[in-house]
Amino acid sequence: MDTSTTLTLIDAAWAAAQSAAARGRKADALAQTERLLARPDLSPAVTRSARRFAGELALDLGRYATARRELRAAAQLDAECARTRFLLGRAWEEDPDGCDRRAAICFRSALARDAQSALYRAAFGRAAVRCGVVKRGARELVRAAELALDDAEVVRIAVSGLLEAGYPARARAVLVEAQFARPRSPELGALLARTEFESARRAQKKARSGSARETTRYAQDARFATDGDRVTLPFLRVFDGTPRRDTGSVPRPYLARLPRKKADW
Repeated sequence: MDTSTTLTLIDAAWAAAQSAAARGRKADALAQTERLLARPDLSPAVTRSARRFAGELALDLGRYATARRELRAAAQLDAECARTRFLLGRAWEEDPDGCDRRAAICFRSALARDAQSALYRAAFGRAAVRCGVVKRGARELVRAAELALDDAEVVRIAVSGLLEAGYPARARAVLVEAQFARPRSPELGALLARTEFESARRAQKKARSGSARETTRYAQDARFATDGDRVTLPFLRVFDGTPRRDTGSVPRPYLARLPRKKADW
């Protein structure tokens, strides 16, 4: 088989994998990409792109070990790619058996390669909070939000990280500023409601126990139980001492809380 025919077959296989992913067939796309990567005659450029592509597909499919393997290989082939480090950090962070410390290292590495990215800064800040480096993490989260108040994902990560750090007032300040940029955003309204609830919960707990500020690891980015496209938030009722029987409620599924990893980072 001549070189031109081989290149045509490789190009066709690579295009087919990308097309399958674009149509939502990510498992098929991953399988096709892995078959492509098994070829010994791939060019370095295609190999590098295909490794990162396979890693991202595996991450979306929840195959975290596979994602880490492919993304580590991609990082070795392209030492300066910030996105590869960011995706590798996600593969550690989103895995229930992952590691917050390793996620933080990857996010920091991504930020070192692209210091202008608010997304990488926010991801690093939240990971730092989860590793116990609370003050620095909170600073990075606030800075990330200031850089991208109109970016829903950055604001969401910043608010969730600040709430986990035990800074609901800072989270609320971020949201107030973000609402000037996007005043009609339903997501910001839901985040503000959650922030107000968290503030009330902490105030009540402190009033009862006088305990110091706590840090809490929430479930990965699945912050709300939802009913269709409506967000279901906890209901606060002021108790005035009068005996009262609440009416029954329909049980809703609860999102699993992932264990917090203790780390020395």
